[in-house]
Order: sequence, then C-alpha cells, then structure tokens
Amino acid sequence: MIVSFGNMMDDTTSIADLILPQNSLLEDWGTDVPLAGPGYQTVGFQQPVVRPYFESRGQNLGTKGFSDVLMTTAQVMNVDLELGADTYKDVLQNTARELYELNRGDINGSKYSSFQSFWNALLARGGWWDHNYKSNHSFDFGGLVDIDEPSFHGNGSFYLIPFYSSAFHDGKYAYLPWMQNLPDPLSTAVWETWVEMNYKEAESMNISEGDVIEIRSSNGLMIKALAWPNPATPPGILGVPMGQGHRDGGRYSSGRGSNVLSVLGLNFDSQTGALAWSSTKVNITASGENIRLPKLENSVPDFPRDEHNHVVEITNGKSGKGH
Repeated sequence: MIVSFGNMMDDTTSIADLILPQNSLLEDWGTDVPLAGPGYQTVGFQQPVVRPYFESRGQNLGTKGFSDVLMTTAQVMNVDLELGADTYKDVLQNTARELYELNRGDINGSKYSSFQSFWNALLARGGWWDHNYKSNHSFDFGGLVDIDEPSFHGNGSFYLIPFYSSAFHDGKYAYLPWMQNLPDPLSTAVWETWVEMNYKEAESMNISEGDVIEIRSSNGLMIKALAWPNPATPPGILGVPMGQGHRDGGRYSSGRGSNVLSVLGLNFDSQTGALAWSSTKVNITASGENIRLPKLENSVPDFPRDEHNHVVEITNGKSGKGH
C-alpha cells in the first residue's frame, strides 16, 4: 500500500492508494536543530504564518501537519506514542518547557515570569540558543572506515554528476512557478534542464550553448538537456540539476525538462546502502537542435543605439512621419 502525504499532485501521489494531504510549510508547526551547527547549542522553532486554508472541514477532512497526521492515526488505532501530548504543537511546547527549566541560554527562562511568556519569546525570536554552554562530551572517531575502490556503472566518456537544484532541491518545489523562475546562481538558467560541461570539450565537439544534448547511459536510457559550456566544469564531467522531468506535477512541472535520476546506474555504497549517485558514466551526442536556454542574465537583447547612445526607433517605413 502506498500512502502519500503530499499537498500537491506529484509522481508519487498520482500512484498512491491513500492520500493524506499535509499543511503547507507556511501553515505548520515545526522545530529544527541545524545539521551544520553554528558552534553552540541551537534549537529552531517554526510557527504557522497563516491559518491552514483547509482546516475545520470535518473530523477527518481538510489538512493537518505531517506529525499531526501520524499522531491522529495512532489515536484512531489506539496506539500510545508516549509523547504526553495530543497535538504536535503540544509536543513542541513540552520541548520548550524543558528549555525553560534549564534557566540558561540567550533566552533564559529565569528572566520570564511564566512559561507562556518564555514560549512567546521563543516564537518571536524563532528559537533558543546558548552561546556560553560548553559540552563535556568527547568523541573517539577512530580510524577511517574501509573505503571501497571506486566502481562505475557503464563505460561512457563522461562522469555524470547530478546536483540539487538551488530553486527546488530534488524537485519537491517544482510545481511552484516562482521557484521555476528562480535563477541558478551560476548559470542563471530557469525553467529547464541543462547540462554543464567543460567549455574546451564543448568546443572540440562543436557544441554551443542551447544545443540539445542526448545523454545516454549503458542501461539504454536517455535524457535530453540544453548545453551550457562552462570553464569551471572539469573535463570529463557533466553536471545536471535534479528536480525536473515530472510526469505528474501540475501545470508548471509536468513534462518540463528531464529527470537526470532516470539514467543513473544502480550502484550502491557498501557502507551505507545509499545510491552511489555519482558513479554513472555516460556518452553524449548533439541532436542537431538548438533551443535558447532561458536565463536571467542577458536574456533580453539591448536596443540598437546611434553614435550618441540614443535608442534607435525601429519602424516599418509606413508611419507617414517622413522616416
């Protein structure tokens, strides 16, 4: 049985047996400890910016936060999660109460007359942190784990390196037009799938920006992407952003671009079991077609100007103004 918690139709939701739509991130409660810590203890708290649009549609209708869906499901099944809370907001308040009782940190519980005042301060500042706390823990990292020799899928001429889109990560926000229109920091490309390759290799293969490139792996699968020659890309490397190529994603993402993950070989890391996503070698050919790569940078040509730098008016010669 496939259960989807998506709040928009996508490739997973379209094949799900049960859809339990969750709130959008602007409607939900949350907490976070930064993966790359700032160097001191930090806990972030997220509160809804707006009330859920589909709330109060009935006992089992409307949307809930993902955690609330799981907690409600457990209640229906008479499963005690031992959280001491009925909603996820209550869980967060229990966590905040523990911070309140520590009586330390930049938002120090001892400075507030009640927990409610402390809770309001947490939400106003977006979290809790303590610059002065020093950990007593020590770590023994030991030696490096046994590292496997590199192994690659296929014998193509290029190493295929997929990378997360800066706009919609792995594609989860591709249904949003303003995210599709967010330029890539390096290429400034939008709305498309492009392939970054070394500009000297592109010259040697007579490939120019916007050429439609067919990328083939040894599993027989192929995707198309628009060429973007780049001097910063090492020779022998093809960089392709993830996130496009959806079959079911709504008006703005369905059928747009290509899914680079579809041509990857099934190599896995022996230590973690994770997909070795940079272990596929591919070949490329130019299709002979060229499509202008949509970019923020230089996407609109300048108007023609005369020797005095005045914009030249273009007419069809029929205006009757004597031009």
